[in-house]
Amino acid sequence: MALTRLRMDELVNAWVGDDDTPFQIALLGVFDAAPFLRRDTTLDVPRIRRELAVRARVVPALGRRVVWTRPWEGLPVWAPDPSFDPDRHIEAATLPPGSELPDWAANRIVRPLPLDRPLWRAEVVDGLPGQRFAVVIVVHHVAADGVAGVALASSLLDPSADAPPRTEHQVSAPPLPSHRDLLRDRRDRAIAALRRSRLPSAASLRRLRDLAGQMRDASSELRTRTSETSLPRRVGPGRRLVVVRQPLEELRRTGHSLGVTVNDLLLTAVAGGLRDLLQARGDDVDSLRIRSSVPAATGVGGQVSGIMLVDLPVAESDPLRSLRRINATTSAAKRRLYAGAPDVTDVLHLPLPLARVGMRWMRRFGVTRVNLFVTDVPGPTVPLWLAGARLLEAFPVAPLVQHVGLGVAALSYAGDLAVSVHADGTVTDLPLLGAGIAASFERLREAAAEGARPQATGTGSE
Repeated sequence: MALTRLRMDELVNAWVGDDDTPFQIALLGVFDAAPFLRRDTTLDVPRIRRELAVRARVVPALGRRVVWTRPWEGLPVWAPDPSFDPDRHIEAATLPPGSELPDWAANRIVRPLPLDRPLWRAEVVDGLPGQRFAVVIVVHHVAADGVAGVALASSLLDPSADAPPRTEHQVSAPPLPSHRDLLRDRRDRAIAALRRSRLPSAASLRRLRDLAGQMRDASSELRTRTSETSLPRRVGPGRRLVVVRQPLEELRRTGHSLGVTVNDLLLTAVAGGLRDLLQARGDDVDSLRIRSSVPAATGVGGQVSGIMLVDLPVAESDPLRSLRRINATTSAAKRRLYAGAPDVTDVLHLPLPLARVGMRWMRRFGVTRVNLFVTDVPGPTVPLWLAGARLLEAFPVAPLVQHVGLGVAALSYAGDLAVSVHADGTVTDLPLLGAGIAASFERLREAAAEGARPQATGTGSE
């Protein structure tokens, strides 16, 4: 029996979280409730749960779990869960009166997922105004990154309002691999590796020397510490979430006019929003060095295969000058990644014990070199539906990690870009950051409409 071992990047994601910062991504969707309303206008939550369960049962990625291994059994293994029951993964809740859906959902998302069954959870939420309901889908980062997470969530939905009804379908799975299966697979892999092994050639030794030099160059940006600000570094159990929505086609036209990507516009807007927030808090923005970690989708099919570290010029009051500085940084970082140069994620290619030590070092060292995370995930370009209920809006929630208490995630869906700003619960003035991001986007659109010259070096594509 061929076993599918976890990749090193998947395993590393199991090491990152802690009790207050489980490494879980989420997607929050708001739906038109009309197709699920009973005659008395109440929401038929059990029917929504059934519709989700029927769909989840036939999605292989939602029915697999991790078999966590013991010493000598090798890396953990992906396997279909023979006891998979989607009903155990789909819950229901009511939005408390007076609560804001983003804040409430962010605090639900941090509930840890059990590691001994498929690593996801969905929650149907009623109590929303305006004949709407929400579905919160949470996936552990071991199981999916942002792009894969959106694909998993989309697999539960329909491409049209009149899609054929889904039918119950039982899927059987073999027993989980035994201790003997794991040992045999590890032995076979070791034998195959020995057969492939050979003494390093002079060319491969030169390549190792080149890689070492490239690693030194790639890590040079980590030599400077970032600034301490009034924002909390320690992340507690509470969360706050603010959402900013933007018309995607307008942003694309703005980026094309200014010669930059939508991601560059996003980073510039975040820099402007941070400037407004930190100034209001009394921070001396002119002296701050604020750096963001940004995943780069240079792999096949948009898979994240590298990390860019981008200094956000919060001291810059002119958004165009800020944009050009950010574009120069991201363009240089992408050229390095496309050329195959290593970056900080190359710890994933180390042997297992060294990789784990490397991750511990990165957690201690990296928190003094990164202030926040910013990610931009492409989503469906056309509307999706759940048994006739249209998905009206969707936004992502990126995880926080300990000592980095601010994360920004953007998702495009059906012509809109939703930007969620996620922070530790003590950041009560987070709406200032959201408002600053929206204002910065508007200033960039105005600059493009007024004919600002595209003096940046980007490609102009998203």
